[in-house]
Amino acid sequence: MSQTQDRQEVNKQAAHQIYDVWDGGNIDELDEVIAEDVVLHGPEPIGTVQGREAYKDNLRMIRAGFPDLSFEAHDVVAEGDTVMANCTFGGTHDGELMGVEPTRNSVEVRWLGSYRFDDGELVEVTGLPDLFGAFVQINAIEPPGSQSTTEAKNKEIARTYAQEVISEGKLSLIDELFAEDYIEYNSALPEPIQGPEEVKEYVMALRSAVPDINCVVEDLIAEGDMVVRRDRATGTHEGGFMGVKATGEAVVEGHHIHLIENGQFVESWAQNDVMGLLMQLGAIELPGE
Repeated sequence: MSQTQDRQEVNKQAAHQIYDVWDGGNIDELDEVIAEDVVLHGPEPIGTVQGREAYKDNLRMIRAGFPDLSFEAHDVVAEGDTVMANCTFGGTHDGELMGVEPTRNSVEVRWLGSYRFDDGELVEVTGLPDLFGAFVQINAIEPPGSQSTTEAKNKEIARTYAQEVISEGKLSLIDELFAEDYIEYNSALPEPIQGPEEVKEYVMALRSAVPDINCVVEDLIAEGDMVVRRDRATGTHEGGFMGVKATGEAVVEGHHIHLIENGQFVESWAQNDVMGLLMQLGAIELPGE
């Protein structure tokens, strides 16, 4: 093996040692392979970082944001004093990162960069992590032209109510999802539902009458603080709903408009196919039949 090839292999091994530190290793081990005056060229908003301690502080900052930070090198290529790599880093956003509070979101993004070595020490780094992808995944920024983060969250709140509260009976979520002064105008009920406690009573009555209810969201759209939900509920009617005795299988479609503010339902308008439901239950017949 030539001296050039020897040097390239030594540099690749040093690069792998750095990758191992990023993948949970001891930060102080970087002192063995990084020059004291190393220069890191990163994308905005990182910019240029100078010095070994500043480089280590950059890694500490990322680990603070992602305590379970992982780093994997897929392709490592060397020529002369330069080593280039295609890597993946990921983790869970459990700590503050560049002023962004923890979101608990998982992140997996690419990092492509080059290392320049001098006599076995890293002297210059040009790194290009996918910061845009990382910030999108932790909901710190919104892709141009995409639906706002608020609208996306509101849609998930509406979906959670249908699938986890109504279908799965997770009543404990109601206090979290509904404002204290919540009000709902529901075509299936003679009076509005007011407050989280009455929401619980409504859901309990519904699930008592149809224990295996499955509320499937068919459409979900959002604009600003408004979310429109169309769903189809199926289940076995075992009695007690709207004063009708047990009759067996039933299917009902409902349309709902929700006003959601600060992550909670504030006001809703629910229009259910009450006529179709009562006809399926045998409680009424069409006039004239």
